[in-house]
Amino acid sequence: MLRIPLYLCVGLAAAVLSGPALAQAWPSRPITLIVPSSAGGTPDVVARLLATGLSDKLGQPVIVLDRPGASGNIGSEAVAKSAPDGYTILLGSIVNAVSPHLMKASVPLADLAPISSVAAAPDVLTVHPSVAAKNMQELIAFLKANPDTPVGYPGAGSTPHLSIESFRLMTGVKLTLVPYQGGGPMLQGLMSGQVPVAFATTLGVVPRLKSGQLRGLAISSAKRIAALPDMPTVAESGLPGFEVTAWFGLFGPARIPGAISQHLAEATRAALATTGVRNRLIDLGAEPLGSTPEEFGAFAQSEFQKWGKLIKDAGIRIE
Repeated sequence: MLRIPLYLCVGLAAAVLSGPALAQAWPSRPITLIVPSSAGGTPDVVARLLATGLSDKLGQPVIVLDRPGASGNIGSEAVAKSAPDGYTILLGSIVNAVSPHLMKASVPLADLAPISSVAAAPDVLTVHPSVAAKNMQELIAFLKANPDTPVGYPGAGSTPHLSIESFRLMTGVKLTLVPYQGGGPMLQGLMSGQVPVAFATTLGVVPRLKSGQLRGLAISSAKRIAALPDMPTVAESGLPGFEVTAWFGLFGPARIPGAISQHLAEATRAALATTGVRNRLIDLGAEPLGSTPEEFGAFAQSEFQKWGKLIKDAGIRIE
């Protein structure tokens, strides 16, 4: 009789469990999708839309948990330190590629495993209705006449932060930057008049623009978007070359099994392809994405390099 050494049996079993068999058995319980921002902010909106589609595709509830603070690092750290079993995942963003260049205590990108891209969305240069400016050039004149005007942004490394820093550099206006713990609180501050000006990502601000609670002047992407077809870009409005776009994607802890990452990526692409999720994202001013873990990993690394160079060259610092 052929005898197989015990250590080989263990090794064979591990190989089986780490491959297709593991993916087929997973998930067997609810999944927690951590959002490193506050309720009502752009990442929260994206996460809740995605969670609905993922729950259907995976056959298990996907529970959204907001963990704001430290410019996204509290939520990111919770995922990085979680068990690498696929039951705790992160709705990450461009912040995860930018924050390490700005904050010593940030979570390194290497501590997170890329799973799939989710969506991309530009920012809108937005003002409180009490501000008289009706276009970007009038706003620039207003800001030059009123130096140190407070301008809100939802955390270091967010696209509204990058947008306002780029805007400040390109126009020469003097501003007082006011950080908030996420896009939801920032929008509340903007609507209450606590800050009269901010760049706000489309996914959170489009409903407020359409209701008249806030007024949008220009959009940060290179091209106009379907959700706001009449709104000019910042580049069209007098700052050629201006382009900042947020992206969102799923990450797991660094040692998550490849089979689970692939399974999650497939479910994400399928969820984003459903009519309900896709159309809702487009209506809110976002572009649905979806990718393999390898594609998303390469993209995240390219963003890390790109924004690191810009931050160094521009001398951007957290105030």
